[in-house]
Amino acid sequence: MNTNDLTITSLETITAFSLGGDYLFTLDELQSATIAHTEEKNDITGKGGTKISSLKRNKAVTISGNNGMVSNGLLAAQVGGKLESRESIRVLWTDYLTVKDNSAETTYKAVGTTGAEIKAIMVRTTDGTAGASFTQNATVGEGKFTYADKKITFAEGALADGTEIVVFYDRNIKGDYLENDSNSYSAKVQLYVDALGEDKCGNIYHIQFYIPKADFSGEFDLEMGENQTVHAFSADALSGACGVGSAKTLWTYTVFGQNTADVA
Repeated sequence: MNTNDLTITSLETITAFSLGGDYLFTLDELQSATIAHTEEKNDITGKGGTKISSLKRNKAVTISGNNGMVSNGLLAAQVGGKLESRESIRVLWTDYLTVKDNSAETTYKAVGTTGAEIKAIMVRTTDGTAGASFTQNATVGEGKFTYADKKITFAEGALADGTEIVVFYDRNIKGDYLENDSNSYSAKVQLYVDALGEDKCGNIYHIQFYIPKADFSGEFDLEMGENQTVHAFSADALSGACGVGSAKTLWTYTVFGQNTADVA
């Protein structure tokens, strides 16, 4: 099948596998992707500086793009870590509570050293800033409180009913966990870039770039706040892969009809 020239109409997904063939992640909210090519060319000159030929070398390919959502799998590849599902992870929690009858109750159970489970308690003033602070103790007293079974207890008359307090403590939760270790670096993976294209006659084709050995960059930003958080990525295509193609393959390009049947 010889396909005509194509217009790429839709960027579909980028899928990553380890070099050993294990599935890693799929990016399916892609805003953009670019496969950039460079090569060095040194001119060979003759008499009078006339250019008679050229030497070409150091061909390089970089795959970059932006995903519209933060990808846990991509993040793991960029920092060289492994995303794990853990039954118990300690996280910091902040409660905004109201004192009644010299006490308040934390939303969750605080964990840590017995007798020091609460990291800090501060009175929340009318303008939202921190006021007087209290520390955990075995008995209540001036500037002291006790904590047991999620209940915070202050000394009689220490805080009036309706006083707002801010409570900081650790709690145990179940969740996904990724550690960015200073001795671990970004991963090398196999990448599949899938897109849809259309020829001049309106026929739809599936386009797939396969990068046998893509070396992810560990340099990236995650902007949070005013603008949408976009997960940017960049990877260099390397030769010497053990996948499809020769050891010198940087990428392969495959085009096939959207409804092409399997070959027996």
